[in-house]
Amino acid sequence: MRSLARLVAGLLLVLSTVAGALVLTSGPAAACSCVEPTIDFLDEHDVAFFGVVAKLREAGGTPIATFRTESVFKGEVTRRVDVVGDEANSTCGLDPNEGDRLLVFGQLVEGEVRSNTCSAVPANGEAGRSILAELGEGTEPSPGYMKAERGRLGLTYDQFVAGRAVLGVLGLTFLAYFAYRFWLARRRTA
Repeated sequence: MRSLARLVAGLLLVLSTVAGALVLTSGPAAACSCVEPTIDFLDEHDVAFFGVVAKLREAGGTPIATFRTESVFKGEVTRRVDVVGDEANSTCGLDPNEGDRLLVFGQLVEGEVRSNTCSAVPANGEAGRSILAELGEGTEPSPGYMKAERGRLGLTYDQFVAGRAVLGVLGLTFLAYFAYRFWLARRRTA
């Protein structure tokens, strides 16, 4: 039995050493390389607006940033809009922080605004200030909320989370009921 344990331990040591060497010798993930943002982005995108990141969330591995829109430069954009980023494993995924003031250039895909790191320009940066100066004041956003519906089973994200919570509470209730019945039965037989 000891020889089998030593053999398994030796194999695990060799496998972990080989795996570590492979990880160390593999190069870093490809970094996102963006083109310097210019006013020409306006022609290449469906929507362009300036706003503040109000909320960040993730749905199914996809980042979603909710913006409070201050000015619209292209397209129909509402006062609140969800901007869907690239998948989480993308090197150019959307990665803002709450409170960031960004000039967003995006594509409309199935009613959702999609953008990424290369198309969301910080307003306090040199490129952002330059583009905002060229764009001018812009227009007021439309009333409403362009919400990204990312759920499962035809449900919105909030409905899915609420349903999961209800099912969890019901499951725990049934578990507590059967645990109580088992305890009561054991107590009677003792």
